[in-house]
Amino acid sequence: MREVSILQLWGRAWDLFKVNWLLLVGLSVIAIIVTLISLISALLAEILLWLALIVALIAGILLWSALVRAGYLVARQGQSSSGEVFGDISLLLEVFVYYLILTLIPGILIGYGYMLVRAALDEALREVAYGGMRGSMVSTGTGDTLVLVGYILLFILYLFGWAGPYAILSGRAGISSAIGQSFSLTWQNFSKVFVALLSVIGLLILGLLLLGLGLLMEVPILIVGGEYLYGLWLLVVGAMASVFLPLLYLALTGEEGASHA
Repeated sequence: MREVSILQLWGRAWDLFKVNWLLLVGLSVIAIIVTLISLISALLAEILLWLALIVALIAGILLWSALVRAGYLVARQGQSSSGEVFGDISLLLEVFVYYLILTLIPGILIGYGYMLVRAALDEALREVAYGGMRGSMVSTGTGDTLVLVGYILLFILYLFGWAGPYAILSGRAGISSAIGQSFSLTWQNFSKVFVALLSVIGLLILGLLLLGLGLLMEVPILIVGGEYLYGLWLLVVGAMASVFLPLLYLALTGEEGASHA
């Protein structure tokens, strides 16, 4: 593997993002909007639940998976287009199934945990309304534990399984073998991968810290449009990360990747 620092990878990701920002940000925005519409529909009317779930499924297959492929194509060849990204639907399906397998158990734990927490809180509210302060005795401990365990498991599985989609997109592996390849690649380069993923998380958190600092220092632009600026920050960092991660994969597997478009 050619030695490439995390900082260099981010620099290359930024250069590629500047050339392909419309594709990457556009896919991100559309995926977010469609997913939010589906979730809101499910909350507002149970009769729309199945329709909302179908729309969310389509968003997951065709949009989030497409963003992953777009980032990989940009990282590999410098530029891409929506036609190229959606040119092979079977690849998008494979990426979607991979993520579904990887996140299924943590997702169940987190979802069930939130259900228990909500049920406990609803019960507490009813007790407070009809029985004085007895609702304060209701515990959400089991639900909180399941949610915490689910998020920890999700982080561990993503830490070792992050490279699977790129193994699929490169043609090196199918869905099942991609899991093994990703775990092996991460184990062999654990410190570099761990620092790389922490850098992604750190950049996402940095926007929130900057917003808080701006509010404390009473910086006008952050006070007036802070939430919008933070949303824009997340959007840009997320789009850059979609290029940064496949660049990391290409470096770890000994491939050059695109240095500029």
